[in-house]
Amino acid sequence: MSFPLEVPGLERKKHENPFNYTDDQLQEKQLALKTMKELYPDVPTFYADLVYDLCKNNTPEEIETIKEKINNTPSKYVISEINNLK
Repeated sequence: MSFPLEVPGLERKKHENPFNYTDDQLQEKQLALKTMKELYPDVPTFYADLVYDLCKNNTPEEIETIKEKINNTPSKYVISEINNLK
C-alpha cells in the first residue's frame, strides 16, 4: 500500500502492540475504549487502556490476587508518611 506523502527511506510510525493483538482484537479494543470513554468520561484514556489490557490478558483469579495485594499492601508513600510521624 502506498501513501500519498510517503518519503523514500523513512518508515511510517507503527502503533505499539506489546500484547500482539490481531487486527480484529485491536478493533475490539478501540470499541471497548470508546464505550469506556462514554461510560466514564472523567477517566483518562491512559488508565482505561491499562484496565482493558489488564482484564484482557489476566484471568479473574489473577485480577483478584492483584486487587488483594493493592488492598493489603501499603504504598511506599503511606509508609514514608508513617515513618515521618514517628
